Amino acid sequence: MPESPKTQLAMSVQDRTENVFASESPIVFWMAGLADTMPEWSMAGRDNALETFWHSEPLLAGAVASMAFKLAALDFELKGPPRKVYKSEDMLRNADFGMGWAGFITKLVTDVLTRDNGGFIEILRHRRNDPRAPVAGIAQLDSKRCQRTGDPEYPVIYEDINGKYHRMRWFQVAHLVDLPSSREDLAGLGFCAVSRVLSAAQYLRTIGIYKREKISGKRIPGLIFAQGLRRGTIEEGLKEAMEQQIQEGLSVYTKPVVLASPDPGVPVDAKLIELASLPDGYDEDTVMKWYITTLALAFGTDYTEFAPLPGGNLGSSTQTTVMSARSRGKGSGILMQLIEHTMNWNILPQVVTFEFASSDPTDEADRANLRFLRARERNLRVQSNELTPRQALEMAVQDGDAPATFLDPIDVRVQAGIPGIEPAEPKTIEHFVKDAADLSDSFNRVEALLSKKGLQ
Repeated sequence: MPESPKTQLAMSVQDRTENVFASESPIVFWMAGLADTMPEWSMAGRDNALETFWHSEPLLAGAVASMAFKLAALDFELKGPPRKVYKSEDMLRNADFGMGWAGFITKLVTDVLTRDNGGFIEILRHRRNDPRAPVAGIAQLDSKRCQRTGDPEYPVIYEDINGKYHRMRWFQVAHLVDLPSSREDLAGLGFCAVSRVLSAAQYLRTIGIYKREKISGKRIPGLIFAQGLRRGTIEEGLKEAMEQQIQEGLSVYTKPVVLASPDPGVPVDAKLIELASLPDGYDEDTVMKWYITTLALAFGTDYTEFAPLPGGNLGSSTQTTVMSARSRGKGSGILMQLIEHTMNWNILPQVVTFEFASSDPTDEADRANLRFLRARERNLRVQSNELTPRQALEMAVQDGDAPATFLDPIDVRVQAGIPGIEPAEPKTIEHFVKDAADLSDSFNRVEALLSKKGLQ
C-alpha cells in the first residue's frame, strides 16, 4: 500500500487543505484581448499571460490537450528486482496525492508545453532533509509558484498559498523544461511550444474575434454617409428594428432594416466606410493550413497529428509513414526522454529502470521489422565467413534481439557442436544398495590393512 495522501502531505511543502478560489477579474480577460500587452520572452508575467491566452484560442488549446493526452495515455514499464519494482509501481500509480499517474502526467506535460518556466515535480521522502531516504511519493508543483535560482544545491524556491517561501534542495524537486536557454543568467528558462507559436496564434485569434463580433453585431462596423434621408429617420428605423429583434428573441441574426424615402423624387444613396475588415486577399483555407503547419512545427510533430493533410489528399502510404516516424523522434519523443531521465536519476531506486511502453501497433511493427533486418544481415555475414556464429550471437545480444542467457557457456558449447556432459540418470533403490555394499567393502579392506600393520 502506498503512503496515504495525509501522510504524503506531511512530507510536502504544499498545503492543499486550504480552499483557494480562482480570481475571475475582468482585467484578466481585458488583457487577454490585447495582443500587444503580451510581455516579451524572459520578462516577468509572461507565463501568466500565456496561460490566459492559450485557454482562449481553441485550436492551440486542442493542440496542447492532444500532446498532453498522448503522453498520459502511454503506459510505462519498470525493470529490476520484483520487490523493488512492485513498490515503485505502486508509488507511481498513486502519484500526486492519489490523483494517479495519468492526472499527474497531464498536469506536468501541460506546464512544460505552456510555460517557459517549465514543469516541476516534488519528491516526497520519509525524511525530508535526507537524500538517502526512500522516496514515498511524487507530486506536481504549481509552476506559477516556483522560482528557479540557478543554485545546484537549492535549485527552486516554492511559495505556498499562504505566502511562505520554501528553499527546495536538489533531492526534493525535479525540473523539466522545453528548449532551455543556454544563457547562464536565465537559470534554465525555456521557450515553450505556446511561446513558439504565439505570433501565429495571436493573428488567428484576432481574425476569430473579428468574425464573431461582426456576426453578432456587437461592434461598430463602420460609418454610413446617407443622402435623401434625415438622420433622425435612420436612427429611428434602427432603434425600431433592434426592439423588434429583441421581441422576436433574435440575439445573433439581425433582419435587414427597411427605410423609405419621404420624397420619391429624391434618390436615396449611402456610402459605407468600414472601420475594420479582413486583410486583402484573405483566404480561410490557406490561413488554416499554414497555422496548423506552424502548430506542428512548434510542438515538434507532423501535420496529421492535428488535422488531415489539406485538399482532401491524405498522401501516399510512404509519405504518411515517413511523416509519422519523424514526428515520433521529435516533440513527444523528447518529452518521453525528459520524463524517463527524471524518473531514473532523481526518483526511483538505482536498481529499478523506468521506460515508456509504447501501445502503438505501428511502433511494435517497426521494431519487429528492424529485428528481422538485423537478423538477416547477421546471417549473411556468417554465410560469407565474415562472422562466426559465436560473434553473430554476441551481436544479437548486444542489439537486444536475443536474451543474455543465450551466451551461457553450456548453450555456447551446444551451438558450437561440442558434446556436453550427459545428464546422469536418476538412481533407483538397487543403485543405493550397491553403493552401500561397495562402501562397506571398502571399509572392511581398510580395516584389515590397518590390523595387518598393527595400527588398530
